[in-house]
Amino acid sequence: MRMWCDDSSKSGRHLRSYYSGREARDQARPESDLDLLVIEESDLPRYKRAARYFRALVGLFPKNDVVVWTPEGVAAWAQAPNAFITTALREGRTLYGR
Repeated sequence: MRMWCDDSSKSGRHLRSYYSGREARDQARPESDLDLLVIEESDLPRYKRAARYFRALVGLFPKNDVVVWTPEGVAAWAQAPNAFITTALREGRTLYGR
């Protein structure tokens, strides 16, 4: 995963990434997926941002979920305690941050 973070951060847009869910809680099973949150600067709509990260994960994990948010999007949802973004930030583990 460290190599994935290093490679994905070279674009200059990748600011932070976290993993959450069973992996972050040390409860992963062989069939568990990897849940990743990436925060980056982007002008793309949210549904188009994750494609390059999915491609980078091919062969590393059998199943994964990747969501990519901008810093502005994170700030807009910061006060919603039960939203996905705030839960992932609160319970997730940092993979990369600058």
